[in-house]
This record gives sequence, C-alpha cells and structure tokens, in this order.
Amino acid sequence: MGNFLTWLHLLGIAISIGSGLFFVLVFYPSLKAIPDPALRMKTLAESLRFFHPLFLFGICLIFMSGAIRLTDLKVSFGGLYYSTFGKILLWKFGMTLVIFMTASMQSFGMGLKLGRMANGVIPGDLALQEKQARKIRRATTINLIFLGVTLFMGLKLVPLIHGGSHSPLH
Repeated sequence: MGNFLTWLHLLGIAISIGSGLFFVLVFYPSLKAIPDPALRMKTLAESLRFFHPLFLFGICLIFMSGAIRLTDLKVSFGGLYYSTFGKILLWKFGMTLVIFMTASMQSFGMGLKLGRMANGVIPGDLALQEKQARKIRRATTINLIFLGVTLFMGLKLVPLIHGGSHSPLH
C-alpha cells in the first residue's frame, strides 16, 4: 500500500500545484485578451466552477494520502515517532491548516460570490467583480507558496523515513 499512497500523494501534488500555476500564470493573464469586461468576468466565473473543485481535490488527495502514510509510520516507528518527526510535522500541520482555510475562503467565499455577481444574482458592478477576481488570484498565489513550503518540509521527512539511523524500516 506504501507505493500506491506515494503515487496518490504525488498525483495530488501535481493536480494542486499544476492547476494553481496554470490559473495564476496562464489562464488569469489570458483573460485580458477578452475586451468586454463583463464577458471577462463571466468567463472567469465559469472557469472557477471547474478550477476550484480540481484544486480542492488535489489538496484533499495530498492530505488524505499523507495522513494514511503517517498512520503507517506511527506503527513502524513506535515510541520514536514523535521524537523523529514531531517538529517537522507540527509545521506541516500548521501550513496545511492555512492552505485549507485559504482554499476554502477562495472557493466557497470569493469564487461563489464572483460567480453570483457576474451572473447578476447579487449586485456587484464590474469594478467590484474585478477586485474580487484579483483577490482570488492573490489567494491562489498564496496557496501555491504555502504548498511549496509544505512540499519542502515533506521532502525533509524522506531521509528520516528511508535513511534515518534509527529507522525501523531497514
């Protein structure tokens, strides 16, 4: 099950970071090619219906596969688990909380609000919609930074798991 979880974890990383980078670096800047601001906001709102679930799926896949893997490591390392992984995992868990809070705000708060404004369900002029769109891009950028830091911390776990002097996995 270890290899399967590793591949699921890597798939989640690729989905979340890949979709976030695509949104920030490719899709959002390309919206400027649409001359009509109202159409631009409607296009963005429609794309968020697909981007946000994909992004959330990626981070959930990372979280669940990592949590299952950590449960396996608790069994393998026994009493040495917390002394071996404690500090790094504390930071990773904190970053994960920030990632999920930011992604939730971005998807369920700002994204849905922009969609309702762009489709005329709730009031919101184009200036307010564009401000909301910039906030969504900023939140995605922040999440990408947090994902990168969390990924770096996760890479610090690899030598501890596979090559630590007291690793029971050898």
